[in-house]
Amino acid sequence: MNYNETGFRGFYHNFCVIPLTEKTIQSIEGFPGAETANGILVYGYIDKEAGLTLEVIAAAHVEGDKASFEEPSKEIRSFIRVGAIDPDDDFLYFDDEDGKLSDRYADRIDILHNYDANEQVEKTREMPFLDSCRHEHYPDDIMVFLYKEDLEPEGCWVRITGLGDHYFIGTLLNEPNQDFGYHNGETVAFFVQKTEDERFICISDMNPSAKITAEDLEDGSMLEAAVAKFNADRNEPNFLDILEILRDSYVWVPCNAIMSDADNARFQEMIKSAGDDLTKLKGLEFTAHDETRLVPDILKNGDEYFFPIFSNEEAMGEYGDHFSKVQKHMLEVIPLARNNEKKPVGIVLNAFGDSFILEDKIWDVVENMKSRIQN
Repeated sequence: MNYNETGFRGFYHNFCVIPLTEKTIQSIEGFPGAETANGILVYGYIDKEAGLTLEVIAAAHVEGDKASFEEPSKEIRSFIRVGAIDPDDDFLYFDDEDGKLSDRYADRIDILHNYDANEQVEKTREMPFLDSCRHEHYPDDIMVFLYKEDLEPEGCWVRITGLGDHYFIGTLLNEPNQDFGYHNGETVAFFVQKTEDERFICISDMNPSAKITAEDLEDGSMLEAAVAKFNADRNEPNFLDILEILRDSYVWVPCNAIMSDADNARFQEMIKSAGDDLTKLKGLEFTAHDETRLVPDILKNGDEYFFPIFSNEEAMGEYGDHFSKVQKHMLEVIPLARNNEKKPVGIVLNAFGDSFILEDKIWDVVENMKSRIQN
């Protein structure tokens, strides 16, 4: 088999033997047995900045479809970028189901975990329908066509950073030639579509959505309507509509009021003075002398935590009676959730009604969206 036939998966997380060529022979200089070797044992991994890379493990001696391997060099670490390999050159693949090669060369393999991708990116590497859009040597880089009214469709490279239920998230790797409103280094969402001739292409819709005013968002009804529409029909346009409205919305956050130790002691003393008749406290006012901290409440579902927000005060229902209610812009809420010590996996909107979860992997997408607010 060769690289033209297997693509990156032939090497990725696999042990293979590649032939010695003028481009690869230097990679085993100084390795035990290099003088008599006719192949190189390598292990494939993905360096997102440099593409598919082959870690040089040991010199190999190949006879037919069998090979024996030397010990790795103790002093030299060497690697080969896949672009240095002739894609027509055959290589040998070794099934390591018994783990013997992994155990023998554990020191060389373990260091490569530094290049492991997050779970979402790893899933996208298993998606063959993306292969026709991938860069030949950079498996996480996808050719995405940007679309915007009055502009020509334009292909740009986007490096995948995350994955949602109906979309992909990535970073633009080059500056578009036309004014799409997004620039090199910014985060974009894109989708896969199947063409009439059964091909897959990736597209990102850059058309600005209809402008809205701050008044449209004041009571939260527009946000609630967008969530209801998405929950009834979970398609890409409805999903993006929620994100765009959320990006411009003020939402309500339930918070616990945390007084200083001194203020709390004064408060407890006031309660104690009432004895058994707490009605004596009715009408009394308590003024904190020190700063009172408002700490957002966190919801737990199984082993996961969620940061709750609400479209308006009424959406909290009886749950809100136990908390102080603070209104904040969504772009202020995301950093609060991101920095919360419980590490919530999502921000949940209207948790006790028609709800929507903004997963942590797309918080930066919302932060980087353009405002729809009309000046």
